[in-house]
Amino acid sequence: MRRISRGAPVLAVLLALGAVAARPATASESVGVTGLRAADLTDPLGIDDTTPPLSWRITATGTDVTQSAYEIQAATSADGLRHPDLWDTGRVASADQRVDYKGRRVGSRTQVYWRVRVWTHGKASAWSAPATWSTGLLSAGDWSAKWVGNPDWETSQNTPHPMTVKLSKAQDARYVRLDVTHLEGPTVDPSAADLKLRLELAELAVVDSGAPGTDLARGAAVTASESDDAAGEWKPEYLTDGSASSRRAPYGYRSAEHPTRDVSAHPITLTLDLGQVRHFDQILLYPRDDTTTQFASTVNWPRDLAVDTGTSADALTQVTKLTYQNPPTALHDQPAALPILARDFTVNRRVSAARLYITGAGVYDATLNGRPVSDAVLEPPNTDVRHRLVASTYDVTSLLRQGGNRIGAALGTGTFDVNKTPDDTKRYQKFDAQNGAPRLMAQLEIRYADGSRQTVATDGSWRTTLGPTTFSNWYGGEDYDARRAQAGWDTPGTALTGWNAVRVTGSPVPGARIEGRTAPPIEPVQTLKPVAITEPRSGTYVFDFGVNAAGWPQLRADGPAGTKVQMWPAEKLKSDGTITQSTFIGPVHDTLTLDGRNPQVWHPRFMYHGFRYLQVTGLTSKPTPDDARSIVLRTVNDAVGSFSSSGDLVNKIHGIIDRAIQSNMYSVLTDCPHREKLGWLEQDNLVFGSVAAGYDVEAYYRKILQDVADAQLPDGMVPDVAPEYAEYSEWDTGYRDDANWGGTLIRAPWLMYRTYGDTQTMHTYYPNMRRYLDYLTSKADGGLLPTGLGDWIALDTTTPREYVGSVAYAQLAGNLADIATALGERSDARRYRALAGKIGAAINAKYLDAAAHTYATGSQAADALALQIGIVPQDQRAAVLAHLIASIRAKENHLTVGEIGLPAVIDVLSAAGRDDVVYDLASQTTAPSYGAQVLSGSTSLGEAWDGMAGNSSQNHFMLGAIDAWFTGHLAGIQQTADSIGYRHLRIAPAAVGDLTHAAGAYRTPYGEVRTDWTKKGDHVDLTVTVPPGSTAEVHVPGTDQVHNVGSGTWTFHS
Repeated sequence: MRRISRGAPVLAVLLALGAVAARPATASESVGVTGLRAADLTDPLGIDDTTPPLSWRITATGTDVTQSAYEIQAATSADGLRHPDLWDTGRVASADQRVDYKGRRVGSRTQVYWRVRVWTHGKASAWSAPATWSTGLLSAGDWSAKWVGNPDWETSQNTPHPMTVKLSKAQDARYVRLDVTHLEGPTVDPSAADLKLRLELAELAVVDSGAPGTDLARGAAVTASESDDAAGEWKPEYLTDGSASSRRAPYGYRSAEHPTRDVSAHPITLTLDLGQVRHFDQILLYPRDDTTTQFASTVNWPRDLAVDTGTSADALTQVTKLTYQNPPTALHDQPAALPILARDFTVNRRVSAARLYITGAGVYDATLNGRPVSDAVLEPPNTDVRHRLVASTYDVTSLLRQGGNRIGAALGTGTFDVNKTPDDTKRYQKFDAQNGAPRLMAQLEIRYADGSRQTVATDGSWRTTLGPTTFSNWYGGEDYDARRAQAGWDTPGTALTGWNAVRVTGSPVPGARIEGRTAPPIEPVQTLKPVAITEPRSGTYVFDFGVNAAGWPQLRADGPAGTKVQMWPAEKLKSDGTITQSTFIGPVHDTLTLDGRNPQVWHPRFMYHGFRYLQVTGLTSKPTPDDARSIVLRTVNDAVGSFSSSGDLVNKIHGIIDRAIQSNMYSVLTDCPHREKLGWLEQDNLVFGSVAAGYDVEAYYRKILQDVADAQLPDGMVPDVAPEYAEYSEWDTGYRDDANWGGTLIRAPWLMYRTYGDTQTMHTYYPNMRRYLDYLTSKADGGLLPTGLGDWIALDTTTPREYVGSVAYAQLAGNLADIATALGERSDARRYRALAGKIGAAINAKYLDAAAHTYATGSQAADALALQIGIVPQDQRAAVLAHLIASIRAKENHLTVGEIGLPAVIDVLSAAGRDDVVYDLASQTTAPSYGAQVLSGSTSLGEAWDGMAGNSSQNHFMLGAIDAWFTGHLAGIQQTADSIGYRHLRIAPAAVGDLTHAAGAYRTPYGEVRTDWTKKGDHVDLTVTVPPGSTAEVHVPGTDQVHNVGSGTWTFHS
């Protein structure tokens, strides 16, 4: 007898009876409210949103529990909730568990206490425990703090090196023309076949050596024979705007690209009108100084040039001609170490509360009386500093003491200033970018019990010196000299001997916004001990931490003063047991110089590594397992999902994907934690299902989308990378402009809406989405996009790039039509729906091979992508699906797709009821496959299908789309097609292959849903837990019936 059972009390009924009616509430039923969040964060501090969404979950011991009404109260104190002074909604008849705050307006520095109660089955619950949220400093006028920096750093960062052109004799002229005939300094390898160069200058000055401090060209009109200004930040007039650096916009002048260095056939000319006749004898050319070539030399500078002058624009005479000129120094020399800052102050009354509002240019590590101000590290979050800096708020009440106190901060460069390597090793870095010296702005506000207030803000009274960190590069590593350390420098009472006053500066990037935190911070989440230590060479030790993770290597070492201990992170070993950095390009290492006094325990503070192995040299004695640790870091998005099964291989695949997701979950969702550390955007939408199945990323993705919006160009284009620290279009325009990457701007908000019920994000970025789709339409020819990166990292490279990009274009048009519908923009919805149909028709007209029942070249990706977006004619769908499956079977259950085609293959197969084929792909053990990566020893997912056998990154999550299938199909946790935010669940486990058991859990906005099934012969036992506020349609494996149930725990048998 097949039956369905309630969890408590157990009730068996014949399966043929279908759905079970809801049981009325009983006296024993207990309902509570938990999980209160504001702005999708738990008790957030210092947010900018003064009307944040407030959400909660319901707990209940009974079944069929649904909220029928709610009441929210908000006050400026916890005690005030008895008589709310901010908001009292009263009883509101609604099932909504997400409501925007609509109480009394709150301003800066406001702490809000709030609570909720709900009605279910006609009865009110108890009030929830109070939760809080607070606003930060909402306007520039709230900041009394000043930007401050170290004088040594500020001086070194403000002296760009010009190329000085000395004229053959002094000139009296109004017009000056520069004729450039040969370029040098390409930004790619000179051996590259597609090498292109251009002229890039930050400033052009005209000077009389007798009065070198006066630039006669300041504000002069400039005309150029050519220019390239797609982003509006490189214009001829910027050559004379007085800014000698290209470290912040506007940058200067940029010519068009040239295929060869020799441009003598068509010289690049720049003509200046000084406005009147001037006396001068030098021209100063300031080259681009925010980056270098990969060989650390000056980029795009004029090797050969001539200077013409005259009193009339029509009669210029050549006065100087130069050839084979050497460029100036590429970037600026830096001080011997990174700065530390401190400030003393006194507390002489009982403290009620204290908040620290703080931001920085670079990375700051702030302390109060020698203790960290929070668990957050690598602060502030990475953003495009040209647009936005993030200010964090910390509750530091418990860190204050009566009497003397000291606030301190150590500064690093981070992504703000990716600088050159100071030694002969030339450590690796992905790009060069100098935005300036690291700076700090901090404001400590203390509220005393007597109502008085005290503010300690960065200003000229702070002191600074150079600390013990002698080098830090976001990519190349970090060096620490313990001999430079000053014990107790950040604790009160320690003399700051030799320290100087800070330099008060302006904003590191004029015009950049300062905004409150919107996403959780990065924190240590795990500490790994070494599982093995080897000595492959005398004095060379290799620690194996057993897991390829991202974070900090920590080492304890002792030895004579001046002993240098080097730490080399790696993902793989050579055959001789030493490490190789071939998977992420090297050299990358950290250096610890000992002080000879005590054992040093040290790890980097201003950057991080991706590694499993740590090779150490310079130790004076043989290490033990207690001497090294791998401190795992990630953004602390709540873990909300789990999965397990009877299949050991499937579990390990899930494990390596989860590790790769964690390793790249930093303040930017990166592609890898070592070689690039960049926010390549395609993975944010293609692998969203896997990321969201494991972690609550609602607030996190909102931060990512702000990065995307900041990166959007005036013409609507969205770069492939956000934040866009540097451009990567030199090799292929697709590296900057591909719809599968930029399309995250549209896809991610839609996915967030479906997953969390979040309409705010769609509404916020709707104008940006429209601009982006308009941009794609302007590029399209006959409904098709011209090019792109294609099905990236595919084994079958025959799928046309144009086809892959055009499918994305069609999908984005459909997504935007759905978004417009959800937002009530009906006219837009009709327009975008029609556009999607037009694009689909164009794809079919060019790429559908009806006779062969396939698309384009017949690749797996081509078939799957067409099926996924629904453009395959109805009479062809079954045949195209069969063609896809036949291709997979012909490849003996191997995939040939890349990261674009992969989710499509999984989606269309599972949607067609062919989870058996997906399982065959997942359980494949020969390359290329997930299983092959596991069997090769991978402990995190690799960038390419060959896994540990290749030299690609071994910690990439872009191929991780199958993890969503594990939770959604093997565990069976889905939502119905018309459901938003998992209000209506679809429980449909796939008992496929040799699996005999699977279990999964996922915390939806309404609470945790759980499934657990076991198969014995032809019978399946399935237990399902549905959270209050949700309903579920349950499909029991082995049956064709659907059971509709409410909240509670239910058991099904077949």
